[in-house]
Amino acid sequence: MAADADTMSWLYSLESRGEVYRLERMEHALGLIGNPHRRLQAVHIAGTKGKGSVAAMLDAMLRAAGYRTGLYTKPHLVRLTERTRISGAEMPAELLLDYVTRLRPIFDRAGLALTFFEFTVALMFLYFADSAVDAAVIETGLGGRLDSTNVVRPMLSVITSIGFDHMDRLGNTLAEIAREKGGIIKRDVPAVVGARAPEARQVLCGMAHQLNSPTQLIDRDFGYVSRAPAHRIDYQGCDLHLRDVEVNLAGPCQHENAAIALAAAEALRAAGWRLEEHAIRRGLADVVWPGRFEVVSRDPLVIFDCAHNELSIAALLETMRLELGEAVRPRLLFACLADKQWREMAGLLAPHVSSVVLTTVRPKRSLEPEYLVPLFAPHVPAKVVRDPLQAIENVMGEARTDEVILVAGSVYLIGDVYPWFLERQGRRALFPEAAL
Repeated sequence: MAADADTMSWLYSLESRGEVYRLERMEHALGLIGNPHRRLQAVHIAGTKGKGSVAAMLDAMLRAAGYRTGLYTKPHLVRLTERTRISGAEMPAELLLDYVTRLRPIFDRAGLALTFFEFTVALMFLYFADSAVDAAVIETGLGGRLDSTNVVRPMLSVITSIGFDHMDRLGNTLAEIAREKGGIIKRDVPAVVGARAPEARQVLCGMAHQLNSPTQLIDRDFGYVSRAPAHRIDYQGCDLHLRDVEVNLAGPCQHENAAIALAAAEALRAAGWRLEEHAIRRGLADVVWPGRFEVVSRDPLVIFDCAHNELSIAALLETMRLELGEAVRPRLLFACLADKQWREMAGLLAPHVSSVVLTTVRPKRSLEPEYLVPLFAPHVPAKVVRDPLQAIENVMGEARTDEVILVAGSVYLIGDVYPWFLERQGRRALFPEAAL
């Protein structure tokens, strides 16, 4: 057990190396372990909002069709093994330790001081290749062009909604951000584009044209009609036309994500993948994606949402209005990272909540909650409880059983407080663990 703890401690110590955006490092590292990424049939997904949901939906449809899938998403909520799943099950913790132990000396001997993200991406590629998955659905981390996952040559590239986030690294205009996200588009590889902002669409379509990438564009080649507040859509694509499709995730934003996932399924069908209508419908009806307007308790009603930028907060508020009604003002537990649009997020949320407890998240980039007090205090009672676990206990202790509690502002905040609820439900993890 001590050795296991030492191994994980070493792995997390790599976070101190920060981020490096040089794909030749990843190519070198993967070459040392047999280039596992070249053995994968992959779908690569980038975007500002919705890319994780689209990845989960496409994975669910492929699994419902009988395929053995690998799903890579980032970040995790509770356990690192959530990021790397096969057929819906987390990578076994014991196997993760084994891979880390095997890969560490290989990279050390080569003098490759990989970052945490680079190391875990290399591990993911090898795990999926060793497991002979039929299809790998891979979400980018940050951006796309220089993201460590972008060494893969996919069978399909998918770009979801484009908005303002990570401007310090991706650019200050939608066109600049789209250019970074669109970096996953590959020559002669089909692409699905779900971006609606005109400046983002123009950039992405231009990139696809230059690379001879056949493109399906939302509102041109595919579209949908939302039946919100019902969790259902009608989908109209190039060859696929579906009415009354159930989507097991709440909110109109998930209807857009479902349409993008359906367009991706269409592209795979055109390439010869067996995705029948019954599997498509079952996948979307069964998809699970924790932390996205997820009800984790009903007495009182507690909702987790990973909204962490202006675009996703706006989507959260629309979902809240449709799901709960105009009159509901939840108690809010909020924290965010210092590099996020915290002023804009607070401005959107403040008129729609009854009170707010402001806390921190564990990464070192956490915004000091005191900065948020003046933004909320003119609208609602606001106080600071710096420890997130103490903060959720405080909110739960003060709430009446007929009130609603909303936890939002950062993926990391959801990850910090989720174990509090899992423990009370007798659960250890969000997903089952794969058998060794």
